[in-house]
Amino acid sequence: MASSAENSPSPGPESSNEPTPQLNIPPDILRLRAEIFALEAPITVSVTEFNNAWKYLDNIYVRNQARYGQKKTTTYYWCRLWRTKAYEPSVSDEQRKRKRTVREPIGCPCRIRIVSDGYYMTITRGKEPHNHDISALDYKLTTAARELAAQAVAKGSRPSLVARELKNSGIGGQITSKDAWNAGNVWVSRKEGRPAWQKHYPKNSVMEAIVANEAGPPDVLHVETYPRPPPKSGEILIEVKAFGLNRSDILARQGHTADAKFPQIMGREAVGIVTAGEGTVTPGTRVIAMITDLLPEYPGSYAQYTRVPATHVRRVHPLCKLSWEHLAVFSEMIPTAWNALFRALRLHPDDRLLIRGGTTSIGLAAACIAKRHCSFIASTTRQESRKELLEGVGVNKILIDDGSVSQQIKSEGLEFTKVLDLIGAKTIADSLQCHIEAWKRIGRKAKSWCFVRAARSSTTNLYFSSVAAFRENRKCAR
Repeated sequence: MASSAENSPSPGPESSNEPTPQLNIPPDILRLRAEIFALEAPITVSVTEFNNAWKYLDNIYVRNQARYGQKKTTTYYWCRLWRTKAYEPSVSDEQRKRKRTVREPIGCPCRIRIVSDGYYMTITRGKEPHNHDISALDYKLTTAARELAAQAVAKGSRPSLVARELKNSGIGGQITSKDAWNAGNVWVSRKEGRPAWQKHYPKNSVMEAIVANEAGPPDVLHVETYPRPPPKSGEILIEVKAFGLNRSDILARQGHTADAKFPQIMGREAVGIVTAGEGTVTPGTRVIAMITDLLPEYPGSYAQYTRVPATHVRRVHPLCKLSWEHLAVFSEMIPTAWNALFRALRLHPDDRLLIRGGTTSIGLAAACIAKRHCSFIASTTRQESRKELLEGVGVNKILIDDGSVSQQIKSEGLEFTKVLDLIGAKTIADSLQCHIEAWKRIGRKAKSWCFVRAARSSTTNLYFSSVAAFRENRKCAR
């Protein structure tokens, strides 16, 4: 059983400006919770109602067995509570000398039966009811109580106030401030200017991080104080000097990606200095970190410190004099352009390259890289004012993208062996037509076409060989 309030940490004096915990508990959930606990008569609820209520009951019942029929599933749950019953001391001579009390555990005899057809659940009780009330089990926190405590403590409410609110709500039972403290997992300030975790961690073991507690617009991002993540075996700790804003970060913050789990420290691009850890990278080394494939298991780069495996960093050359802000683009943008050019397109010195979306960050990076590795580069832009920018990175030919670049290529008699599309669905068909026009003119020298999806810019998502493109569009090529 959880420790009593006397054994819990002293909550300290409550200040008048202490935020009151806001526990959003639907009344119908508490009603359904009480009905399932008492279960005087069989009840039928939908699967959705049951799943919502079970978070408030998972500390009471434990599954014993399940039977799967042709159309229905029957599951039996037993009550978790085991009490101890004290007997009078034995009067035998041997046990009188020991002066001991015999105690034996007595379990709750209540058992419930749940039959589900996939849409509704019928809940019935066995012969015996509970031999205790519902509060006797709430010393073990339910999943819902832990979630509510975590949210309340994370928003700045004191653990003692969180515990009191949980008790008053009817789902906290014997919860103490220590229970709320542990359930919250985000400790708060007890005295002004002094975080509570400084009693357990040194002052240099905390950091500030930009955290998204839920999906939504940029307003969901907040600066919070977090314990500094300690590096584990094979990992290093990086003091972040600069980080980039990746489009994947925006989609994850909006909740559109598979790794969007909240609360989460966002950020996929980082550059900084190694401060601790194991591996071949020594402390004090400037490194570029690649975090895309590590989220959400690892903290992101929107923080003063982040930890990553030693295999996910690259050293910055000691003679490099670029600023931290310029080095930050090497984490995702440069590798994406490099992979698209050499792993997907397999660029050669005699190739003639067309870049759709030339003024995007990856388009500019691709032009800078390709300038040293191919004979001719053309880029597209939708604005006349961006021509000077493309000329500055060494583009040989600039095309104004009006939606039909393939017609411009046909009318001007241009020839391209490789096409790199960085825009997306609006230009895929026209980019493929550019490739078809190249096939008409120079045949097999028009080798390949590549599309890089912006949602996951670290990889090249689609690759089409010229043969496949030509066969799929052979009618257009005639």
